Amino acid sequence: MQFEADYFNGISPRAKRVLVNVQDGYFLFSVTSTLPDGRTAQENLRVLINDCHVQARLGSGKRLIDLPDDSRLETDYQTLEACLPPKPTSTFWKMVHYAETHKSVIAASFIGLILASFVLLKYGVPLGAKYTAAMIPPSVEKDLGKQTMKSLDDDKYGYFEASGLSPARQNEITTALAALCKKTANCPEYSLNFRKSPVVGANAFALPGGYMVLTDELVALSKNDNEIISVLAHELGHVKGRHALRQMLQGTISGLIIIAVTGDVSSVASGLPAFMMTMSYTRELEIDADNYSLQSLKTACIPTKSFATMLMRLEASFGGTSSDKSDNVSRMSEMLSSHPDTKARVMPFLKAQDTCTS
Repeated sequence: MQFEADYFNGISPRAKRVLVNVQDGYFLFSVTSTLPDGRTAQENLRVLINDCHVQARLGSGKRLIDLPDDSRLETDYQTLEACLPPKPTSTFWKMVHYAETHKSVIAASFIGLILASFVLLKYGVPLGAKYTAAMIPPSVEKDLGKQTMKSLDDDKYGYFEASGLSPARQNEITTALAALCKKTANCPEYSLNFRKSPVVGANAFALPGGYMVLTDELVALSKNDNEIISVLAHELGHVKGRHALRQMLQGTISGLIIIAVTGDVSSVASGLPAFMMTMSYTRELEIDADNYSLQSLKTACIPTKSFATMLMRLEASFGGTSSDKSDNVSRMSEMLSSHPDTKARVMPFLKAQDTCTS
């Protein structure tokens, strides 16, 4: 038997058309080459078929035969196996070949991959990040938070300015938060930092390692200290659960999984799904922090309604008009952005407002 093929010698990217004869377990073909003096020479090649690697057929693509000297034959002859000596094939490779050559199996595998990736991103990644965060030493997390805080304070980024609150006012808030922790006896180690930020606006958030930030703008928006402490209790919930570290791990792992599936680091597909999954994780962590805050307020006998009214005031302050909508969205409070529905969140705090366990 014989078939036509393109021959690549492994050195030049230019192919040479050859006629391959299959005879007595060998590939026999001749290659014409040009000598330095301009003359042509013909080289007769005889390659043992069992020394070659015949790649499996994939759809209607060219059949590839890798020769022992790293050269290659490429042919359109699809039924190549008909002219090859029989080789024992394991059941496993028969199944692989069957899967590679049947569209129904390929389609089912693709759907299965998508479903498995979704389940992994939705459930596996959060669980893995939770246990991974638990194994990371607190000192490492604290260093991470310290570096993050340092970056946010850097003048070239313009996120924070020195707080305009008087030392006495800062001390009042610090003392009130310490009093809540003393009553609950369930506070993690934390560091409260006061900052002014026209960019961030009315906000409070927790960084890795227990670094908490409270902006002057949020203090100005509050009506009393109970509202401020209720927000800080929520942030203590994030610190307690090491949520900032977990969210960072989740975002990183999700991105790596998406990139592994798509095979394209630069594609939008690798960035957008990971971002949306991180948004979902944030909602779950917010609920955990809300539950911690609710229990802390009840134990400390601080009206739970304080958190509800502060949250709704924050939402109203970022509502804005159509003319400044884009600016409001860009400065959306950490307490509100990518979080659960505000009305659903405040209901437990409103229902428990007259309850005090102390």
